Amino acid sequence: MILTMPGRGVAASDFEIDRNDALAPERGGRLGSVSLGEPLWHAKYELSRSMSLDLSDEWRAFAARLRGPQRVLVGQDRTRRYPRNYPDGFAKATRVAGTPFDGAAASWSQAINSDLEATLTLNDLPAGLRLERGDYVGFRWDAAGSPAGTHDRLAMVRLVSPAMANAAGTLDALVEMPVPTLVVPAGAEAHLDNPACLMKVVQGGVKLGDIDTLGTLTGGTIEAMQDLRP
Repeated sequence: MILTMPGRGVAASDFEIDRNDALAPERGGRLGSVSLGEPLWHAKYELSRSMSLDLSDEWRAFAARLRGPQRVLVGQDRTRRYPRNYPDGFAKATRVAGTPFDGAAASWSQAINSDLEATLTLNDLPAGLRLERGDYVGFRWDAAGSPAGTHDRLAMVRLVSPAMANAAGTLDALVEMPVPTLVVPAGAEAHLDNPACLMKVVQGGVKLGDIDTLGTLTGGTIEAMQDLRP
């Protein structure tokens, strides 16, 4: 079961990469580093202290349905659901061939250089489409055995360099984290609309505030970590 957070009620959030690395001192004093696992997205959502009764009930129901870390939720950076230059989406954008652009690239690839920096290439975008640092590219695909079009697997990466699609609709950008290609299949759809990933609540990560005399929540937090699954 995959749960979606209520659309309103988040007052502030923190959405960043959590790396599980360790220093590895070498003889001679040089400091190396060792990666102990895949980098994962970590999110913390702070709830508003001034909700309506209906919205408070919705958040309390959502928190109860999570059952702690048992169930999966859809997590995203709620401050950047679309690229910075396209906050209202792509209703007026067209691909190079003149067909409407729905936010998805026709294909994608990734190259990693000797410094382990990842360049993501997106194809068949509108010519001149510009992405900024902090914009996201999402990936969605169907899990093995799921009905076609379910898109019950989600992952995302964030741009760390600005980029613009050329006249052919191809865009190259540096991203962090690199696309985890051991999990994300080559046939996954790369898209710019509402990028998200699957997450699970960390231990003790649901802390709802008290209920005031009006029956509404007085804030709270939900903290979750990416659940990267094929």
